[in-house]
Amino acid sequence: MSRMSHARYRNLEDPVSAIEIDENYDSYNEEDRRQFKCIFCNSQVQFSRGKSHDDPHFKNWPNTNHKDGCCVPNSEKQRNTFSRDVDLEVLVSTILPRSMRLDTPNTSPSVSRGKRAKRFGGKTTRKFIYHIKNLLDSKNKFNIKPEYEDLKLLVEDGTQVSIKDIIKTQDEIIDIIDQNNGNEVICILRGTTSRPSKRGSNYVIPMTKGKNPEYKNSKNFNLFINYDYVEKNTNLLDKIKNSLIICYGIAEKTEYGYQMELYSIKNQIEILKQF
Repeated sequence: MSRMSHARYRNLEDPVSAIEIDENYDSYNEEDRRQFKCIFCNSQVQFSRGKSHDDPHFKNWPNTNHKDGCCVPNSEKQRNTFSRDVDLEVLVSTILPRSMRLDTPNTSPSVSRGKRAKRFGGKTTRKFIYHIKNLLDSKNKFNIKPEYEDLKLLVEDGTQVSIKDIIKTQDEIIDIIDQNNGNEVICILRGTTSRPSKRGSNYVIPMTKGKNPEYKNSKNFNLFINYDYVEKNTNLLDKIKNSLIICYGIAEKTEYGYQMELYSIKNQIEILKQF
């Protein structure tokens, strides 16, 4: 039975996450709970908390399959082609957002930041990045295990992206942004943090730089925390300094250089190794 991290709900423009529904479950009456639809084929789906009531997701409505050609069951089939030493269920059912869809020409920066924080700073991201960590080889500099490089993840627009194409070093991310006329990109940064510092009321966490071409970290890149999110993250700043990490979010080029914004250290970052 196919599962999904997000679904359409009534006439809302943005998909809703299963974790969000779980946290507000009592506010949905019986009729409301019949209104969830597959993002891709519009088939009716239902919310589930999982067998142990700690695994919220959407699944097939009873006796209702996804329509022919829907990418959700096709993505699920990947689990049968990989070894079973890593649980892939969460990853193949996670639906990634498209960064350009989060903004419109008339969206103010504050609204944009709020949307992004909701999408990238929540528990869905925490669950996703935790499972991504399991695909990395601690015995080989935390590179992707070769057998999982071609694992594909779903994107909201119905396309798929390989794991190897979204886990990138800072130099690789900068090159992608430059090759795409400066457009922002959704990705998972893998790199080493240095000591956080204040920039006005904001915080900046520079990624370390080096000259060894193997590490692809020769260019300036920062993690950035806007003042609106400083208070909720301050107590975790010391815990991630001088650490090899993976961080999921939107990388972009700003007037201050290349950076990825942090809304929640707890949910967006997994520490791989501390120095």
